[in-house]
Amino acid sequence: MRRFYNLAAIMVLNTLLLLIAVELISAWLVNTIGLPASKKAIARITGRPNDMIVYYQGLSYYTEQDWSSVYWKEFKLASKKTYSPYIIWRSTPFEGTLINIDPSGFRHTPSAECESEAYKVYVFGGSAIWGWGAPDWSTIPALLQLELQSKLGAPICVMNYGENAYVSTQGLIHLILLLESGDVPDAVIFYDGVNDILAASQSGMPIAHQNLSEISSLFEDPQAPIIRFFESSSSYQVLQMMLSQIPISIEKEATKFQYDPDLLSDQVAETYLNNYEIVSSLSDKYHFDFYFFWQPHILIGNKRLSSEEQNIITGLNWVLNLDTPLVELFQKTYKKIEAETLNYEHLYYLGNVFDLVEESLWIDTWGHATTEGNQIVTQDLIRVIKP
Repeated sequence: MRRFYNLAAIMVLNTLLLLIAVELISAWLVNTIGLPASKKAIARITGRPNDMIVYYQGLSYYTEQDWSSVYWKEFKLASKKTYSPYIIWRSTPFEGTLINIDPSGFRHTPSAECESEAYKVYVFGGSAIWGWGAPDWSTIPALLQLELQSKLGAPICVMNYGENAYVSTQGLIHLILLLESGDVPDAVIFYDGVNDILAASQSGMPIAHQNLSEISSLFEDPQAPIIRFFESSSSYQVLQMMLSQIPISIEKEATKFQYDPDLLSDQVAETYLNNYEIVSSLSDKYHFDFYFFWQPHILIGNKRLSSEEQNIITGLNWVLNLDTPLVELFQKTYKKIEAETLNYEHLYYLGNVFDLVEESLWIDTWGHATTEGNQIVTQDLIRVIKP
């Protein structure tokens, strides 16, 4: 029994040491190389984790940029999120060459002059405002900062309050939190649309944030504690990454929620316009200007798509499956918002903003564009903003 006990103790100890070593190495890989954080990632990428960065780096736009490799390396490292009251998630501070996130978790706007007498513009939206695929100097808020400085010749403070996967309701809640703290801007800009539609398609509900089922599972998951502990480990994340690289053909999971695109598009539009009305009331109370811009999307408008842009629609199903109901939901919602611009003074529809451009501007099916695309959008914004 003594020999057996000693042998068992040695085996258990060696196994424990091996598991600790594997976890430490895995944690180093996750934190240093920037492997995806599985359930910890807020805007979860479906498909094989490494495919996303490889895909972006292969686009003609990024192959021509000498900063591309540095940017996408920083992008992976800067993708961590932390909990934030009411708005659920926010970026963590990051300091890089092309991507900088301040201690409060907000993307840096170069040249912003935020002293007390500055004209303050707060921009809310999703990843298109945050600057997905864009260095600090070419995000929409950064370009807006330069345009307003040139136009006014006075101190301008454009704050980028965009966050990946945010819907318009999260931007509204964030604005309310700022006002409650006494931080009142001179103007606010909401740039939304795509995430409102995607969130509704994921849950079948018009008033919901993205990745609702994954986040709610953190509270409702019936799994045993030992399983939750294992799935939260770095070793599990690395194992997922390794298994995802095995070339096994599998059918993509069917849409979890069945919905009527016509009904849901009505509900999405109604929710968005209700947010507009609430901001309108707040502007009367706190005396700031406001602008609502419904963002463009690759499926919408009359832009003559390049062959590369056409391939984005047909070849990125591993990122976003544009099935028939989702395409119909996009088209119907965009039509309804466009029609409502006649009834809402500060609502602007940008679905056709790229119609006259022939070169490639789109980089994916999430509503992200190149720097040139961001510049075109900014010019449309600056035409209607009246400080």
